[in-house]
Amino acid sequence: MKKFKFNKISFVVLTVAFSFGLTSLVGATTTVNLGSSDNFAVLAGSTISNTGSTVVNGALGLSPGSSVVGFPPGTVNGTQLIANPIATQAQTDLTAAYINAAGQTPVSTVPTELGGTTKMSGTYDSTSGTFGITGNLTLDAAGNPNAVFIFKTASTLITGGASSVTLVGGAQACNVFWQVGSSATIGANSTFKGNILALQSATLTTGANVEGRVLARNGAVTLDTNIITKATCALPPTPPPVPVIISAPASAQTPVPPLISVEKIPNPLALPSGSGVVIYDYMVSNTGTVAMTNVTVTDDKCVAVSLISGDNNLDNKLDTNETWRYRCTTTLFQTTTNSVTATGQANGLTAVDTAYATVVVGVALPPPLIHLVKRPSAFTLPSSGPVTYMYTVTNPGTVALSNVSVVDNKCSPIFGPSGDVNNNTMLDISETWLYTCRMNLSVNTVNTGTAQGSANGLTAIDFSLAVVLVTPPSLPNAGFGPDERSAISWNFVAVAGAFIVLLGSLLARKKRVI
Repeated sequence: MKKFKFNKISFVVLTVAFSFGLTSLVGATTTVNLGSSDNFAVLAGSTISNTGSTVVNGALGLSPGSSVVGFPPGTVNGTQLIANPIATQAQTDLTAAYINAAGQTPVSTVPTELGGTTKMSGTYDSTSGTFGITGNLTLDAAGNPNAVFIFKTASTLITGGASSVTLVGGAQACNVFWQVGSSATIGANSTFKGNILALQSATLTTGANVEGRVLARNGAVTLDTNIITKATCALPPTPPPVPVIISAPASAQTPVPPLISVEKIPNPLALPSGSGVVIYDYMVSNTGTVAMTNVTVTDDKCVAVSLISGDNNLDNKLDTNETWRYRCTTTLFQTTTNSVTATGQANGLTAVDTAYATVVVGVALPPPLIHLVKRPSAFTLPSSGPVTYMYTVTNPGTVALSNVSVVDNKCSPIFGPSGDVNNNTMLDISETWLYTCRMNLSVNTVNTGTAQGSANGLTAIDFSLAVVLVTPPSLPNAGFGPDERSAISWNFVAVAGAFIVLLGSLLARKKRVI
């Protein structure tokens, strides 16, 4: 019998708060290490003042000054660190980060006005020494989630009212840096992305929102009915490994491979006020055609995973019509990404599925979740032939997803989606979107589907692979039928007899000669 081992692994990448800086290399532009200032959504040198119902999602710090006013009515969903050693160290690290950003090369010199333009990863300055944004600035990572954007000014950064910075192609706010030589002013009702590193002060006018950080080295941070959300990078996902398929003799019967799916949902997805208890629920389903035994579920950071329900007939088999539910409870003290791995066996084969989930600590915005199940129309083929892949995409999170897409590394084109019930191009939490792709297979094939969707400026990604086994055609029969074997046997006897007679004659002649 053939032996197969295959994995279907799910990953979720979220551009949300980890409590550490991530160093990456993208061409000649490297990310700016913020050090301990990475932990702050707002950090100032002299004072912090607020008017209105500002919300700061992350820590708020001040050093060496000590005057913070306007909280309340403002809200800080994080720790306030005022004139203490932690804030002092953060200012020291901010200075180092500012110097690092200012020294980045090579530099592309562009016009002062950034509005209405699209910029790729790189380091930029302007001939005037200032930058402004009127309208929309688009930052395009070209599919690289580690792409870094650095904008350097000798003087000011001023954005117009209702202006915006849009991230596309996998760009992350955590990797955008604005090194400002004097002061930054973000216009009213604008949407700004990136980390402001100002030598002097930073002012957010009424209704301006920032995904990133507002960091001022020497001066004040002034707020007015704003939302500031600290954004930090998450590691991008890696596609699942290709299964190892060991061939067996052609006479062995091709087994039907099992297929398992695990979905992981944390509750809550965000702990804006700090550490807290999180309950992980795991839904394990049999998406194949054969029942599985020896089902296991393990989490790399939550130990006590227990089966809650689902084995309806109590036969200890994950049947094709069952979903087993598991649960694990833990306490998180920082933003955490952990994985769950589910395995099941059938026909001497093992199916594996791994899913990832992130819970953010100190940030109010919940990260998105997406789930993909890929299923072939046939798990085995007696010879080459067509297979149709069905991709089922769901939203197990709490926010609708935009920019949803599905791609496959070996099958194209993919058709779909169907299932957008309200035609709003958003994958709502109540919807299931379906995609299909058809291809011809002549050999054992493993291919990977990838689904992604965005919400709150964050992106969720899930992978799903499928295995189809193709039995090679048998070699032509090179033997003989029963009648042919009988005739050959008698012919062999006749030939052998003639040989013996000839040999005897030769020996007798030799004897006479001697």
